[in-house]
Amino acid sequence: MRKLRSVLYVPAANEKAMRKAATLSVDAVIFDLEDSVFPEQKTSARTGLAAFLAQERASYQDKYLAIRVNGSDTEYWKEDLAVVADIMPDAVLLPKVTAAQHIALTHAELSARAIQTPKIWAMIENPLGILRLESIVENGKTFGLECLVLGTNDLIKDSDIEPGKDRSNLIPWFSHVMLVAKALNVTVIDGVLNDINNVELLQAECNMARALGMNGKSIIHPAQVNTVNKAFSPDEEQIAWWQKIVAAYAQPENQNAGVINLDGTMVERLHLEIAERKLRQFR
Repeated sequence: MRKLRSVLYVPAANEKAMRKAATLSVDAVIFDLEDSVFPEQKTSARTGLAAFLAQERASYQDKYLAIRVNGSDTEYWKEDLAVVADIMPDAVLLPKVTAAQHIALTHAELSARAIQTPKIWAMIENPLGILRLESIVENGKTFGLECLVLGTNDLIKDSDIEPGKDRSNLIPWFSHVMLVAKALNVTVIDGVLNDINNVELLQAECNMARALGMNGKSIIHPAQVNTVNKAFSPDEEQIAWWQKIVAAYAQPENQNAGVINLDGTMVERLHLEIAERKLRQFR
C-alpha cells in the first residue's frame, strides 16, 4: 500500500493552484470538478484540466492523482468521466456515495470508454452512506473500489451532529467506517479541516484519525501539508524498532520461532508482519 498521508484538493478551474500543487510534498492530489467549480465553469474546468495535465503530467510523477467528478445524478457526470478516460488518473473520486450502484455505474461508463480504468475512491459523507457502508465496500471492490474519503463537513450538516472541537461526537461514525474498512481492506482518508491556520486543531484531528487507523487526511491548503505528513509518518524510534524486529527474526536461531524476547519485550510473528508492512509503506 502506498503512502496517502496528505491528500490535497485542488480546484480544476484554478490553474495557479494546480501548478502550485505540483511543487508541494503531498502524497496525492485530487483535481476537483465538483464542489469547488461553479456550474458555469464546469466545461472550461474539464478542458482546462485535460490541457494542463497533457503538458504538466510529468511534474506530478511522484504523486497519486485523482479526479473528483460530479455525481451520477447530475448532468455533468458523463462529460466528467469522458475527461477521466482521456486523462486516465490513478483514481476517480465519487461524491456522496450511498450505494454500490454508484461505483458499478462509474466502472461501466469508464470501461466503455477506455481499455483500462482507474481505481475508484468513494466519498462517504452522509448517514445513508455510513449505514450502507458494508454493502458499498463489499460490492464496490468488485469494480475497483480501493479508498474511502470522509466528507466530514457534509456528514455533520446532514446528521445534525455537534462535533465539538475534539470531534468526539463523531467517533461512533468513524469507528463504524474503520471497522468496515479494516475488515474489507480498503484505505480511509479523513475529512478536511476548514480552519487552515489552526495548526493545533489540525494536529489534534490527525492524531485522532491516526489512532483510529486512518491512512491519511484530506487537506485544502498548502499550509496544512507538513503537519499532516508528519502526523501520519512514523518517527525514527518507531522505524528503528521495526527494523530491529525484522533483523531479529532474520537470525538463524529465530527463523522458525513463534515468539522471541527482544530487549525484554515478547515479540510475536504478528509484530513481524506489522513491522514489514510499515517498513514497506514508509521506505
